[in-house]
Amino acid sequence: MPSKTRHIFAAAAAVSLAGILGMPSAAQAAWQISDEDSSIKFGFLAQMRAESVDAGSAGDSNDLFFRRLRLLAGGKLNDNWSFFFETDSPNIGKGSGSGKGTSDVYIQDFVVTYKPGGDSFMLDFGMLLNALTYNSNQSAVSLMTTDYAPVSFVWSGPLDARVGRDYGVRARGYLLGDRLEYRASILGGNRDTRDADYRFMGRLAFNVFTAQKGLFYSGTTLGKSQILVFGASYDTQEDYEAYSVDAHWDQPIGSGSITVSGAWSHLDGDDFLTSLPEQDNIWFEAGWYFGGLKLMPFFQYTERDFDSESLADAETMQFGLGYMFRGHNGNVKFSWATTDVDGADDIDTFWINLQAFKF
Repeated sequence: MPSKTRHIFAAAAAVSLAGILGMPSAAQAAWQISDEDSSIKFGFLAQMRAESVDAGSAGDSNDLFFRRLRLLAGGKLNDNWSFFFETDSPNIGKGSGSGKGTSDVYIQDFVVTYKPGGDSFMLDFGMLLNALTYNSNQSAVSLMTTDYAPVSFVWSGPLDARVGRDYGVRARGYLLGDRLEYRASILGGNRDTRDADYRFMGRLAFNVFTAQKGLFYSGTTLGKSQILVFGASYDTQEDYEAYSVDAHWDQPIGSGSITVSGAWSHLDGDDFLTSLPEQDNIWFEAGWYFGGLKLMPFFQYTERDFDSESLADAETMQFGLGYMFRGHNGNVKFSWATTDVDGADDIDTFWINLQAFKF
């Protein structure tokens, strides 16, 4: 590792250690305001990252920045109406080649949910995160690896979505004793063509054990829940189509757990989304959490295979270790990833990611 890279990682490691030692050992009360019928609570997510990229002939880069910096709020108006609100300022301080990057504070999620009674039917309105694959609907807080899979949001930009979020309405519910989850969304999609059809996304998932009834899926529960879910999704607007199948298994073992997830997806933007060429993507990750040590080694593999021979296929492998000193509320993850792009130099990336979360 180059000397400059060693220095930045030594500094990042020191910051991580200081953050770990400075974390209070006792749980704090939630920041919440409530009355007889309604309540609201507030929180934050901060992910400080050290990153070093070796891109071969394309050069190296080293950065210290906030990968995510979010403010959160959520609560209920009464027994039928609830809401979730979240801002984000991603990649603040990351180098852009002409200085440190800046990021505006913007609304990342704003969802109002109406539930007339029970969990069999509810409606979500607003800026919705959409589950083309299991990984693309996971909460960034509970990711097992350092970040999402490289293929989890390749459809987002062409559809004018913001990191997978789109404006619309979604029906969602849990049937057959909470075994079957359905999601059906009508979304704005890409509006570059003003008379374009609306976007439709549908998903079915079968839960063998515990159903996840929140807006987002969990990456790993660190041994707190037994989850086995099989899902399939379909997304379309005009002649764009995408479909996927996925599975997620989170199994407590002693004081720890094993977590395994994977997905296959096919996407084709066709003439409507010409910036999204036809492709097949594979994502797989696995990790083992050792509860007594609070350590979690993990592995992630992704593959992007284009239908056109003129486009370069790519595969990425990531290896890492997380120290979950306060679970998802406080942890530090170290990882290395290598990306092999056909006809180009390999890209090696090193990360140290310190997370603090409260909600």
